[in-house]
Amino acid sequence: MPLAGISAWQALSEHMNLSAGQKILVHGGAGGIGSNAIQIAKHLGAFVAATVSPEDKQFVKKLGADQVIDYKSEPFERLVNNFDAVFDTVGGDTYKKSFQVLKKDGIIVSMLEQPDNELVKKFGVRVISQFTQVSSEKLSKLGELVDRGKIKVFVDKTFPLIKAAEALDYLQKGHHRGKVLLKIK
Repeated sequence: MPLAGISAWQALSEHMNLSAGQKILVHGGAGGIGSNAIQIAKHLGAFVAATVSPEDKQFVKKLGADQVIDYKSEPFERLVNNFDAVFDTVGGDTYKKSFQVLKKDGIIVSMLEQPDNELVKKFGVRVISQFTQVSSEKLSKLGELVDRGKIKVFVDKTFPLIKAAEALDYLQKGHHRGKVLLKIK
């Protein structure tokens, strides 16, 4: 919870200043960071759209997403527009297409990509490449949200420590929901 939750909190609260009535698109909504971002954005009063694989649609609806987009069959850049913010946990073409959905002066915070100055200039938006910085203050705020039931931690699968390599393979294949844990006896 700490790193994924703080990553989402830092992006939405500190970099985006997301507030009630704003619209955000979260890429990778079923992952650890994305699932936290959806819950935090809803807590802040935002309208949330999220991209996920087809099998994760119901999961992110339960998290509170207002609009769920199947990234395999639905081109998000044609389905959403005039958004205030995009939180990118996917990168690549998804990052590049995200510029199209923002209103002028909107913001993209990416966990993976560096700002593309050509696209920044073309679309008139801001881009931040986030390096998550954990602090006791941020952990306290996140802990309060968890204690108040505003954020729930979802564990997809637990592996015994002896199967750490198998857990890593599972993570690298992607499409896990929430967190994958190693259990130490």
